[in-house]
Amino acid sequence: MVSQKERTHTRESEPEPKGNYEQLLEYFKEARDRVHLPHVTKSTDVPWQIGRNGTSKYYSTPFMNTVLPDWYIFRKTIRDKNGRHTHQGGLIIFGLHGDGESLVDDERVPWGKGDLLILPVKPGGVEHQHFNMRGPDDPAEWLAMVDIPFLELLGAQLTQNETYKEWQEKHAHMMAADDFEDYKDEYDQVSELFGTFNFDDWLDYEPPASESIKTYYDASIVQRDNYRKMVAKARKAGNWAIVRGDDLEWEINPQGKMKWYLHPTMEDRSVISSLFAVQEIPPGSRSGKQHRQGGQVHYIMEGEGYTEISGPRYEGTKRYDWEEKDYLGIPVIPEGLAFQHFNKNPDKPATFIVSESTRYLSLGYDLGSGFVQLENCPEYEALDDSEKSVVV
Repeated sequence: MVSQKERTHTRESEPEPKGNYEQLLEYFKEARDRVHLPHVTKSTDVPWQIGRNGTSKYYSTPFMNTVLPDWYIFRKTIRDKNGRHTHQGGLIIFGLHGDGESLVDDERVPWGKGDLLILPVKPGGVEHQHFNMRGPDDPAEWLAMVDIPFLELLGAQLTQNETYKEWQEKHAHMMAADDFEDYKDEYDQVSELFGTFNFDDWLDYEPPASESIKTYYDASIVQRDNYRKMVAKARKAGNWAIVRGDDLEWEINPQGKMKWYLHPTMEDRSVISSLFAVQEIPPGSRSGKQHRQGGQVHYIMEGEGYTEISGPRYEGTKRYDWEEKDYLGIPVIPEGLAFQHFNKNPDKPATFIVSESTRYLSLGYDLGSGFVQLENCPEYEALDDSEKSVVV
């Protein structure tokens, strides 16, 4: 006969559920700990992947353990053409190799190495597809840089209108393009609502006199119309869907020799979501040194070098080496950090892309840590005082 004692089982106490505040603390700890993740992603460590929209190599995504998970950064190689899809604009695509052509809505846009392809923000999103113009033995290649929070603010969706042929042949059992029809219907409804809308109609718009703006709502409408005029000016200047690198000039500033494609002060661009520039460090030289909060992304186009980063969380100075086709991310740190780039090669320049979100426009350029130029690059120091724009 089983005794009462033997029948009695001690129930283990269930773990107490975590409260929202405890989860918030863990979330911030994960963000702080990103400083310990690799800052440089080697191109040789990243495989090419075939997806429904083409062949890509991913350096940073929200699904990867990276220092800047809010950035979606990938290279795409195009032998013939990739898939065709529709989503909201705002992202930027930089030509790395070859000659390509993109169909942006109904406009064909040729591009090459050094050109920046822009997908404008517009009601209903932008349908686009990319083509290689040299033939399959010499594929075109570009780099895309997407600020995910920006797309989330736009409520962006994606409609796959034509699937990449090579992926479709291997994955016919998976979702096909028509599985996205619900999204397409929603985009079509927006297109119908704005069917007669044309940015070009706002080219000659002049804002009303300040004394006639009676309410803050009126001011919001003026801001909307000013944006529409900016896009119209971009179309007239030929910068609606493309910014050609050959049309831009280099400048020498305290941080280095730079060529600017996108900047908030440019009034003839159709995208204002990102700052985008190409920077060149002469042989054996270095960039300026800045203290900032971080958040910048870099792609190495040519050369080899390293970046030094210092700050309380680095316990001194850390060095991160990079070479052609690598990716470098500068993590966001509340108290900020100091960083500087160096060219290791005494004979050849190092060239890289640098980009960041323009969300600082609403948060304040100092953000939470300040923005201070700690040291000028040698090329800036060599200028006459009359040529210098900023004195540190």
